[in-house]
Formats: sequence, structure tokens, C-alpha cells
Amino acid sequence: MLASDEANHLDAYSECRSVIGDGECFYRSFIFSYLEQVIDRQDTHEERRLLHVVKRVARQHANLRWNSEFSRSSRAFKNLIKKVKRWKRHGRWNSRKSTSSYRKEKLLNFFSEYDTTLDIFIFLRLVVAIEICSHREVYEQLIPGLRENYSLEDWCIRRVTPARRFTDHVMMLALATALEVPLRVERVRGVYHPDIYTGTGVPRPSVTLLYSGNHYEIIYPRAPSAESSSHQASQRKDPADQSSSHQASQRDPGDQS
Repeated sequence: MLASDEANHLDAYSECRSVIGDGECFYRSFIFSYLEQVIDRQDTHEERRLLHVVKRVARQHANLRWNSEFSRSSRAFKNLIKKVKRWKRHGRWNSRKSTSSYRKEKLLNFFSEYDTTLDIFIFLRLVVAIEICSHREVYEQLIPGLRENYSLEDWCIRRVTPARRFTDHVMMLALATALEVPLRVERVRGVYHPDIYTGTGVPRPSVTLLYSGNHYEIIYPRAPSAESSSHQASQRKDPADQSSSHQASQRDPGDQS
């Protein structure tokens, strides 16, 4: 438990969703948090926008002339977006439970299996590498240690695209910028500016994560009203509560138990 003066900046958040620490916690947290909001929207503007982004990234990938897993992994990502649209349609017809509950249950089940999400993480890591190498004038100055025999591409091959590699600030910035998804990362002890990417000014779902010692989890800004649904309360915990027994009692995105 944190001392009150160490976590005052977290008072703006009401709940936290635990995410399994398997080396993909940033990517899992980012995309789950984003889609969790998309799936509650009545329209499909964000889904169409994301599919357009995939086409743009595909063109950038072609320009780089890389031999990678982009084709297969991007297809998996597009299939996920199509699933989200289908879950939204089916949720309207499901009379046994609320539309929101049905949709989120489907999303949670998808992210609870590593095999179903492996290609999603491969795709997101490739998006980061493609963004960085397509805008080298932006990112080269952010990455120390680059030199003639250690290029930006070399850095991405070693640090970005391998599975379960740690995600740093540059990679987070690249992913949020490429997908145009506002991203805020709070630390348990707030020691730096948390806004990674503030977006283009167009209202859309934003992601807020909590970083606590080589691990990322999803946190939810406190609503103006103190009300929260029982469904949310059953699956989230207080941001300051690090109780392992509480984590074990809930089914988290990617939980293999």
C-alpha cells in the first residue's frame, strides 16, 4: 500500500484493471482499453478509422521493403476489428444480458487467450517499428546510441519487434501516434509528465495506463458521478490495491489461470 503523499495524483482515478505480466502487458492494456471504449459506442466510426489506418501502415511497410509478418498479423488485427463490429450487432439482439455486458464479455474472452492475441501483439509491435522507421527525423533524436553500424532499423529489430520485450516511452509514443489514440501513462510515484500523446483534437476514445515497476495496467478516470456498475466493480480494483489475492479472484485480460 502506498503512502497517501505518494499516490495523491491517482485520486483522479476510481478503478484499475489488472493485466497479466507476460511481457506484452503494455500492448494488451493499450488495445484492450481502447477497444473496451469502442465497443460501447453505437456507431462504427472508430472501426472504420482503424481499418483506414491499417491501409496507411501497410503502404508504409511496403515502402520500407521489409520481409516481416505484417501481412498475416495485420489480417488478424482487421479480423479483430470486424469481430468488434459483429459483437456490437449481436449484442443488440441478445435479450439475456445487457448489450454492454455481452460485448465486453466477448472482448474479455478474446484477450484471455494468448494464442488468439499473439498476432495482435505482433501487429502492434510492427506498427511501432514502421512508424519509427517511416519518421526517422522525429525518432532518431529520441533514441540514444544510434550510430553508423547500429541504425534505426537495427534498434527496432532488437528492441521493438521481438515478443515480450519491454516497451519504453519512444515505443509508446510511436504506437499512439500511428493509431492516433490519445495515451496517458501514470506512474505509481508521479515523477514525470504523464501525457504520451494528446491526439489530433478530434474526440475519440483515449487510453490511460498505470506503470508500476516494469508493468502496465489499465486505470479508469473517476466519473463526475460516484456511481459505477456492478459489472465494472466485479472486475476492477482500487489503483493503490496491489493485493495478489484480489487479482487472482478476477478474470483479467490474458489471464491463463
